[in-house]
Amino acid sequence: MAAKIRVVMKSFMSQSNQVVGLLPFTKKVGLPESRALYTVLRSPHIDKKSREQFSMHVKKQFVELTAKPHELHKKFFWLKRLRIPGAQYEVQISFKTRLDMASLRSQAP
Repeated sequence: MAAKIRVVMKSFMSQSNQVVGLLPFTKKVGLPESRALYTVLRSPHIDKKSREQFSMHVKKQFVELTAKPHELHKKFFWLKRLRIPGAQYEVQISFKTRLDMASLRSQAP
């Protein structure tokens, strides 16, 4: 019975996506990069042909951790203290338990 902790990180800078101190059994997967291109007029009054373009690249990375039930406290503490400048992350936790059907039947009225 192990818990899977999945972290999806999005960053706007290329180096901020690197997480330092990951354990060797952590799986890292690179997700597709998205790009937004914005075109703005340089002058609002004249010269409509003179334009400026800005682009924003969003890099994504998927990290999966596995933890035993007694290690969950340490992993949560590590995730709370994780500071990545220029990045945001989303944490998903899934925990599978095995039910003993014999004990459930004996408890039923």
